[in-house]
Amino acid sequence: MSDITDPSGASLRLSHDERERAVAALQAHAAQGRLTDQELQTRSAAARSAVTRGDLAPLFADLPGGLRLDGPAEPGGAAPAGAQPGQPYPGQPYPAPSYPAQPQPYGQGGREPSSRWGLLAVSIIPFVSVILFFLTGMAWGYQYSWLWFLLIPLVGAVAYGTDGGRRR
Repeated sequence: MSDITDPSGASLRLSHDERERAVAALQAHAAQGRLTDQELQTRSAAARSAVTRGDLAPLFADLPGGLRLDGPAEPGGAAPAGAQPGQPYPGQPYPAPSYPAQPQPYGQGGREPSSRWGLLAVSIIPFVSVILFFLTGMAWGYQYSWLWFLLIPLVGAVAYGTDGGRRR
């Protein structure tokens, strides 16, 4: 089994599972107090965007234990002596907390109005609906003037579009 510091395997491409193992190992180091939250976020982003095993080596260079990608998943690198597979390490009675995924900014998977005009329309349409409600109500009666309020969801649907339930 090779680890990420093995020069012969540094050019091997990573799988999605191997990237997630690296992130889990970084989270375990953060849970043990070796990394700050900011360092964890920076290193996790770098691990998720790594292409080869050599790209992961600098992320674990200053952490004990290293990272083994060929064996079973072991958070925090190599297991201490005497640890059984699938069992918590001695001195670690609880599993390491998992950190929530960082929200994606607009333009990278997030959803935003198609333009600044869409945002403006969504912001103004409730006021326009109230004004039209009273104007048409006084002119022709209030029986159908409530229909102006249907413009609010209609303009929102046009400005934001539909994404099939993929919204965060």
